[in-house]
Amino acid sequence: MLETLSASASPPTMNNPNSELTKLYDTQPFTAYTEDLEFMWRWTIYQDNKLIQEGCSLSLDSSRHAVKHVMAFFNMQGKML
Repeated sequence: MLETLSASASPPTMNNPNSELTKLYDTQPFTAYTEDLEFMWRWTIYQDNKLIQEGCSLSLDSSRHAVKHVMAFFNMQGKML
């Protein structure tokens, strides 16, 4: 059964032994993680501890690339405001 996250979901804790998380990005106010689900890599991006974007990729490298691309967009949006 797949677990869904609501918009109010908070970042996962790195202390959870059942979770193999890799932190991809950590620059305030954004944090991003990825986890290997064996058939895909799931990545999540949080802003001020609130889930703002999630997605999936086929590899760890493609997860890094996807998060980097999304963060570039969010950082540009922040400069325009």
